[in-house]
Formats: sequence, C-alpha cells, structure tokens
Amino acid sequence: MFKSIQWKLVIIYIMLILLAMEIVGVFMIQSMEDYHIDTLTSTLDNKAQLICGYIERHLTPVAHPEDINDVIKGFGQEMVIAVLDPSANIITSTDDTRFQPNTKLFAPEITQATFGTASKDIRVDPKSKIAYMYYAYPVKSGGSVVGIIYLIASMKSIYDTIANTKTILLTATLISLAATGIVGFALSKTITGPIQEVTKRAASLASGDFDQHIEVKSNDEIGKLTDMFNFLTMRLKETMEEISDEKEKMEAILLNMADGVIALNNEGEVIHINPAARQMLSLDETFNGQNISAQQLGRILNIDMESLLKNKLSNSETLISTNDAILKSIYAPLRRENHIVGHIFVFQDITKQQRLENMRKEFVANVSHELRTPLTTIKSYVETLISGAMDEKEIAQQFMNVINDETDRMTRLVNNLLELSRLDNKQVKWDMKLIDAKDVLINVVNKMDMNIKRKNQILIVNTPDKVPEIFADRDRIEQVFQNILSNAYKYTPEGGKIYLDVEAADNIVRIKFRDTGIGIPKEDLPRIFERFYRVDKTRSREMGGTGLGLSIAKEIIEAHGGKILIDSEVGVGTTVTLEIPAVAATQTIK
Repeated sequence: MFKSIQWKLVIIYIMLILLAMEIVGVFMIQSMEDYHIDTLTSTLDNKAQLICGYIERHLTPVAHPEDINDVIKGFGQEMVIAVLDPSANIITSTDDTRFQPNTKLFAPEITQATFGTASKDIRVDPKSKIAYMYYAYPVKSGGSVVGIIYLIASMKSIYDTIANTKTILLTATLISLAATGIVGFALSKTITGPIQEVTKRAASLASGDFDQHIEVKSNDEIGKLTDMFNFLTMRLKETMEEISDEKEKMEAILLNMADGVIALNNEGEVIHINPAARQMLSLDETFNGQNISAQQLGRILNIDMESLLKNKLSNSETLISTNDAILKSIYAPLRRENHIVGHIFVFQDITKQQRLENMRKEFVANVSHELRTPLTTIKSYVETLISGAMDEKEIAQQFMNVINDETDRMTRLVNNLLELSRLDNKQVKWDMKLIDAKDVLINVVNKMDMNIKRKNQILIVNTPDKVPEIFADRDRIEQVFQNILSNAYKYTPEGGKIYLDVEAADNIVRIKFRDTGIGIPKEDLPRIFERFYRVDKTRSREMGGTGLGLSIAKEIIEAHGGKILIDSEVGVGTTVTLEIPAVAATQTIK
C-alpha cells in the first residue's frame, strides 16, 4: 500500500505539516522558556539590589547576623535567601536547614560573585527533581566585595506552564495531521488516477501493442506526461533502431578520460584520437592520422607498422619518451568474432613515477657510496693494524683515531637517515612549546663562537629587542639553526664574515644567515635540498658533511608551518632565510 505514489504524497503532506508544527513548537517553547528565565533573572537581580541597599551597612566593618536576618525575612516569602561573607561562608539565611551558619558554600555562581560579578545557574534538585535558579549577587563597599547575597527560586511554575503549552501544541498537531491525511488522500487521487492509466497502457506497450493512445484531459504536468506517452508510442519503433546515444556516451568517456586513446582501423588509419592523447604526444588539432605516412605514425606510436598491418602484434606495453614526459603505451587488438578489425593504443603519463623511481635508485646508490667509503677506510686501517702496525704505538693510535672518526661519520649518517625516515613517516614526537627564537639563536651562537673565532671569522648578530614567540620544538629548531650556521662557518674562508639577522613582520619571524663564503652555482640551487646532493662532493666529504643536513632542516621547518629559502652567488656568499609563523599576543595555543 505504502509503495504507491498516492500514499507517498499523503505521507509527504503529513510530514510537511509535522515538520512545520515541530519547528513552530520548538521555537515557541524555547522563546517562552527564555522569556520566563529572563523575567525570573531580572526579578532576582532587582531583589538582590534592594536587599543589598539594606544590609550593606550591617556587613562592615563586622557582620551583624541578627540585623541582616531581620531584613531578609521580609523578602523571603517566595524564595530562599542566604547572606555570605566575602569568603563564601554563610552568615545567615531564611532556611537554616539548608544553609547552616559558618558553613562554606562551593558553587560556580558564588565563586564568580566573590570576584565582584553577579552570576546565576540553573540546576535540578536531585531529590525533588525540581529546577531551581541560583543567583549570587556581590555586595560591594568602596569597590571591594564585603558580602554575597545568594537567592534560590523555584522554577516549577515556569516548567509547569511550558508543559501545559506542549500538551496544547501536541493536541493541535495531531488534529492538523488527521485533517492533512484526509485532504491529502483526496488530492493525491487526482494525480495518481491518470498515472495509473498511463501505467496500464505502458504494460500493453511492453507486450508489443504499439497502438496505444490516451486522451489528454488536462494541461498540467499529468497532461504533458500523457501527451509525451502518445508521442513516445509513435516514435518507439524508430528510436529502437538508433544507436547514436551509445556512440555519444562512448565519445564523452573518451573525450574526458585522463588517459590518451588512439584507435586505428584494420588498415592502420586513425579513426579516433582523444584530447589527452593529443596533449601527451604533442599533436596539434590538425592531426588526424590521414595526413601523415604509416612510417611517421609508427614513429609516433613507437611500433612497427608493417607488423601491425599484418596483424602480427599481440597485447604489449612500450615506453615512449617525449620532450618533457615519459609515456607508457598499452596496445590491444580490437577483435570481432575472432577477427582483428582495429587497434587500440592507450597512453598513460608515468613521468612522475619514473622520476620517483630514478630518485629511489639514486638515493640507494648514494647511501651505498656514503657507507662504502668509511667502511673501506676502516677495513684498510684495520688490516694494516692486524698486519703488524698495532705494535707501533704512535701509528696504531693514529690509525685508531681515523677509525673512530670514520665510525662517527657513519653514525651521523645513519642517525640522519633515521631522522629523515621518521620525518617522512610522521613518526616524530614534537615537543611543541612557546619559545623565543632569539634565545635559541643566541644559544647556538655561543656554542659556535669558539670555532668561528679560531677561524678568524667575524660574526655579526642583529636582533631586535623584542621578538614574537613561536610555537615550536626547541631542540629541533636549535638543530636547524646549528646546521645552517655550521654550513656558513665551514664554507666561509678565514677572515670572512657571517651575518645573523632576526626580523619580525606580518606574524612571521624571519631569521637570515648570510655569509661571504664560496657560494653556490645557480644551476645547483634547485637541487640543494635533495638528499645526499653536494655542490662540491670532494670538499663536502673532507669537511665531514653527509649531504642530509639541509634536507632535515627543510623537513623540520615545513613541519612547523614555515619555509626555508636559499639565495647564493659564487664567490660572493650565500643567504639562507628561515620563515617561521609567530604566535600573536592574543592567540591561544591548544
């Protein structure tokens, strides 16, 4: 029964009325509740102010419970009144069974009142299940809180009124729903009757009887449906023989798919090429495969056209290199009844995957090389020691120092690799706190100062008096600062200068490390953050670098929402700029 349109329309009418009544009811009940609560709050506030005027003189310098009790008894017929001292201890009340004198009260509204602000709260008594409004009003003298007036008023009458209103609304809703169901059933019949007639004729049409005609009795949507049914009956035989819709669907798919597609007929002529294929193969709009030779087409598709035309090719995959991309070409013959009637080529852009694979291979090669070099050194020195150099103490000590240095170098490399792995896999546990970037920088400068002076370099630090705090992991930020300053120290010759500038603008703390070192060629700058990439590999290894420092620094800064920028010129120097978001004075850190 409820699957019919008639009953669905009736249910829709009922649901709309129910929704409207519910919205109106909720709004009305909420407005009524807010109104009564605001009225009660205003009443309690007025009474509290009036009581305050009477009892203020009885609270200072010493509270007089007897005089205060006489005053509040005249106001306590409709509510419970208690007077508290500034520490929330009860002085007197109109209900000694609930409020014992010299007892301290703990409630949010009382705590707020001790700070000089009137406050209220609504709570339900767990025993009587009645809601009460608790209102705490501070009594002030000379700007100081000398006491608290605590009023408790029952809200039973308010919620009784609201309950009665809900009953009235519920009754009205039920009556409205019943009336809506009756009227909706009658109205829906005028819609479903013609539809049932169309359904009956459509069943006859499906059985093969195309001589169906329905009289159009109205000019509304139902009448238009009936008229369209008559037109459909007339055109059905013709449309059943047409397959243009399917062809258009296929063309839409080919036009909008991300992969490139080229279709050839059995003679090797292009019968379809989608925009993605044109773009991947850099073919202009005039290309249609018929204005070029078979050999040229073969070179474009990277296939042997002679074998293709002789149907000697089977499903295969090949790679095609263009000026700026690497494509995977997937070939499949188009068969019909075991005969090849065409050829399909699908092209996928695998440039990114290929580059990632090359980077992976290069990374593995670099790691192998970096580990092999110290291992080779260690092995050669150990073999020398085993061969007899151990007996010569001075040479043995020298060799052991070299072995120790190479071991430290491998340890640094492995630690850096582990740290990069943790950063890549989001496994780093950040100890995020508000820190002063200036203090961290000065701490790093103090650690590096001795080495810089030993190389006769001049270090110039420019920082403002006040730098906004940043929300960061202090140890990680210090690691970045030390890494960059260490690079400036290593690649700046003796007598050179290193400048450290700290700026703050637009909620960004900007730290610049500028040196007068050897600089970096422009062609190397785009790759400077790649792992194991070195501008001068021999010199970098001599200085103990692993080629991972800048990669780690970039990962750490970006994890803090910042940026790291490098500008350099050979023979002039290098500038490394760190930009880290600052924490505004009014911002709350969660």
